[in-house]
Amino acid sequence: MKSPYTSQLLMPGVWQITDKPEGAAFGVDMYLLEGTTRAFLIDAGESKADLAGYIATLTDKPVDLVITHGHGDHTAGMGQFERVYMSHKDVPILNSMFRTKVKASEIIDLKGGEVFDIGTYKIEVVALPGHTPGSVVLLDRERQLLFTSDALGTGVLWMQLPCCTSIEAYAEELRKLEKHVEGMDGLRLYPGHDCQKNLNFGMQYIRDVRTLAEKIVSGEVTGTPTEDKSKITGGLSASYGQMIGFIYKAENIYNKR
Repeated sequence: MKSPYTSQLLMPGVWQITDKPEGAAFGVDMYLLEGTTRAFLIDAGESKADLAGYIATLTDKPVDLVITHGHGDHTAGMGQFERVYMSHKDVPILNSMFRTKVKASEIIDLKGGEVFDIGTYKIEVVALPGHTPGSVVLLDRERQLLFTSDALGTGVLWMQLPCCTSIEAYAEELRKLEKHVEGMDGLRLYPGHDCQKNLNFGMQYIRDVRTLAEKIVSGEVTGTPTEDKSKITGGLSASYGQMIGFIYKAENIYNKR
């Protein structure tokens, strides 16, 4: 069977690995960061192919796997790695929505604030609940790289799923993130899907997502119904700046009081 994985070297020690099974409309992106002592893989794709074997063709360093959130299109290869990190908040989502049998005891919990020293570079875990309660992003502060997977979307953001937090809560987390990366004017975002990889996302994109979330909460912006009318993935879609499709449900705007 043809491997679904392709890769490109973005800069020394940083690979973007795209998992795109034959016939798929778009791929899922993972990132491999190699230091002098260890390597760090962000997410595990949606294919049940030999991901660990493919990674071994790119690095001979021991590999730690960090799962950004508990959705099946980012976790399929997680069982191939000895040391796996993911927020335990997302284990029930992975098991219920995607019918896996992952045990929290098999995964090292991520709470945000952890720092991985891979030699040469340090990678910081930043909690960003929203798309899922346990979503995290990974920050390489020295090189101003932020690996965001689905936590900020790729110009389109899914906040309409049953596992998503309220928009009100998400807006608060976005304000925290903005403060955390304040002054990093050269910041470059690397999301989890290749469908819009030619867009150059940075600080302005984070501001646009946060501004739109606040406008939805304040009532200044009301989205229009999506063409998708399904109960799970349908909803309202709003846009602002580089965020062209913030999808949410009207009943999930505010925190439960």
